[in-house]
Amino acid sequence: MKKKEENNSQKKNVDFAEFAKFAEMQTNEFVLKEPSLPTIVAQEEDYLKSTPIIPKSVYENLPPILFESCQVFKEPREKDVFLTGALTILSGCLPNVSGVYHGSTVFPSLFSFILAPAASGKGALKFAKVLADRYHDKTVAQSIDDKKNYENDLADLKQKTKTSQAHPQKPNFKVVFIPANTSSSKIIQHLDHNEGKGIICETEADTLGFTFKKEWGSYSDILRKSFHHEKISISRKTDGEFVEVNNPQLSVALSGTPKQVFNIITSAEDGLFSRFIFYAFKSESVWLDPSPKGNTVNWSEFFSKQSGKVLQMVEYFEHDSMVLNLTDAQWKRFNPFFSFFLSQTKTFVSEDAESVVKRLGLILYRFCMLFTAIRKFSLNTHEKEVYCSDEDFETALVLTEIYLQHSIFMFNNLPKQEEKGPFKSGQNQKLFFDALPTHFSRKEAVELAVQFNIAERTVDSLLKTCIGTYLKQPKYGNYEKLNKKL
Repeated sequence: MKKKEENNSQKKNVDFAEFAKFAEMQTNEFVLKEPSLPTIVAQEEDYLKSTPIIPKSVYENLPPILFESCQVFKEPREKDVFLTGALTILSGCLPNVSGVYHGSTVFPSLFSFILAPAASGKGALKFAKVLADRYHDKTVAQSIDDKKNYENDLADLKQKTKTSQAHPQKPNFKVVFIPANTSSSKIIQHLDHNEGKGIICETEADTLGFTFKKEWGSYSDILRKSFHHEKISISRKTDGEFVEVNNPQLSVALSGTPKQVFNIITSAEDGLFSRFIFYAFKSESVWLDPSPKGNTVNWSEFFSKQSGKVLQMVEYFEHDSMVLNLTDAQWKRFNPFFSFFLSQTKTFVSEDAESVVKRLGLILYRFCMLFTAIRKFSLNTHEKEVYCSDEDFETALVLTEIYLQHSIFMFNNLPKQEEKGPFKSGQNQKLFFDALPTHFSRKEAVELAVQFNIAERTVDSLLKTCIGTYLKQPKYGNYEKLNKKL
């Protein structure tokens, strides 16, 4: 308990310098490091190699199923990829789980996008997908049986010349995994048949990217609406059919190379961007021993068994329900946490990036929903109203801050005004601000900005924006930093 209090105290004292800098794993600790000035200015650094890694503390405190599953991965990046994908997949395996956020009923559904060059370890997503295989197989098998019974009933009816028997109703063909290379109308049909639920999981993001380029396959708007459970509808002229899906609960897990993101999310201003959890990285290529000695766990067998546990959890919640609540103390941490990062993002990144912070608030709440539901299933309790534990809330906070850093990284590298370029840090304004002394003049700021490739006009705009929040102006042309802490 003492250690946790110390960790919380340290968390309260974190400033935006930590948020803005990338992280590296060293001696099993989460160490934040700022790039040296020569690295920023004179060298073209591969920033994908230094994006934040999820700290060890998160993995130590995960609920069952997630905790057990993550233990089989030894490489930090592979473990992070699996966890990011698993959170998304499991968010689509929790029927009758909900909560109230900002006055609306919400469900656990998550969107995630894992980006890395080939052979960097993003293949761990396929094992996250396996977690829902038994659920999908059972659902499809039941749909096939229902279809056969319907066809048999229809055949029997046709053989009877005189009968008062009612015409059998054609059953919906339900699935769990919805293919990404599907038309927009078919996506809506799947959601309609699945009572609004479904998972899209593609380990090659190009599958979705190519579909979006087709006139019949552009369903970005469906994804955007589904994230907020907004009603989706379609009306077909040919057969006069009208389909309406209330409260869609679609989960989307994607992985691909950095270039593949541009075919799905066209720019940083694309509304789809802020709805995704991003995890972008690059790993050094190393040969891994494929022999039984190199990997003592048969991952295929292990995750097949884990998939059985997930199916049990699905069946448990099909007959039970859960509504998540946060404690007053948790809300008191929640609101300042996001208020702080919203202010920092607006000042040092862009007003256009504010939506990232706002939607991560909902994503954090969904993390809490997911963790609490897994623990409820593991304990086999039947209370409907359940409060998130402080342990799970802390884990959700840490994860959210990591994903926020990845999202800001992606925001600064997605094209703006149709421009596409190499990946870069995108943090010059904050690094420039940190490099300024406590007391400085405008002239000194302009001179320092040259080292960060920041224009004089941008300096003036930034200084003006920071007055009252991060700077005070004792006299014209002179500035003093305010010691702003979370």
